[in-house]
Amino acid sequence: MSLSRALTILSDDEHTERVLRDILALFGHHSQEWLSEGDVQSKTGRSHQDVHAILPVLSDTYVLDFNRAEGRYRYSDDVVLGFEIDSFMRRADTHQSHMRANVARFRERHGY
Repeated sequence: MSLSRALTILSDDEHTERVLRDILALFGHHSQEWLSEGDVQSKTGRSHQDVHAILPVLSDTYVLDFNRAEGRYRYSDDVVLGFEIDSFMRRADTHQSHMRANVARFRERHGY
């Protein structure tokens, strides 16, 4: 199981990072629960394209379990993977906070 391997496969852009963060947060809150692609899409509010691009990568890299017969995904608690996910979540949250602060400072300076 390796989130770092999944990150090397996925696009390295802000949008993908936000979608991945939302998906990982969802599965963290629904540990051991089987969710379909549609479930993930509706619970995260993300588009079908975004969810469809990320879930198979997470399954292929063993971050999520995948039941092919039912087309459902599940996160099984794994201590090492949990540390990796927590580290990614903290990094993503810090990055988003930094970006929001930069935008706020820009608006203050330029009156937008």
